[in-house]
Amino acid sequence: MTNMQIRPQRRPDDLAPIEAMVARAFAEHGGTDAFREFRATRNDVISLVAEADGRIIGNVLFSPVELLSPTGSVQGLGLGQLSVDPAYQNRGVGTALGEAGIAALRERRCPFSIVIGHAAYYPRFGYERGDVHGIECQWDGIPPETFMVLFPCGKQPGLTGKAVFHGL
Repeated sequence: MTNMQIRPQRRPDDLAPIEAMVARAFAEHGGTDAFREFRATRNDVISLVAEADGRIIGNVLFSPVELLSPTGSVQGLGLGQLSVDPAYQNRGVGTALGEAGIAALRERRCPFSIVIGHAAYYPRFGYERGDVHGIECQWDGIPPETFMVLFPCGKQPGLTGKAVFHGL
C-alpha cells in the first residue's frame, strides 16, 4: 500500500481505534481484548500501528516475556498480537507491521522474541520452532509448530529454557 505509514502507538488517543480494528480483525474468534491493559498502561511493550486514509488499519504488539534458562532469567518480548482490519488484509499491511516490529526489536537489542501463532505465517519474519532451540512454552498443549522463537540480533549461547509471558 502506497499511502500507509507505520508509527508507534500514541496513548491514549490510539486505544479506541486499535480496539475497534482488533474486534473487526478477530470477529470470527469473538474479538479479543487480552492486550488492552498492555496497550493502555505499560511502557515495556512495543506497539506499532499502520495508518492509511487517516485511520488505524493494523497493529502489532510485543509484550514482556521472561526466559527461565539454566544460567538465569533473560528478558525478551513476545509477539502478542498482529492484527489487520479485514478491509486491508492481503495487501502487505501485516508483513509491513511484522517487519517494522522486528526492526524495533533489533533497535532495542532484544535477545529473543516468542510467538504462538500460525506455523505458515510467522516464519516469514524469521521465527522458528522453539523446541528446535531448546525453548519451551509455559503452557501445556500448545502445538510445537505454533510455538516459535526469533533471535533478532543472533542467537546467544545459553538461550534455552521455559518462556513465561508476563501478565497473561
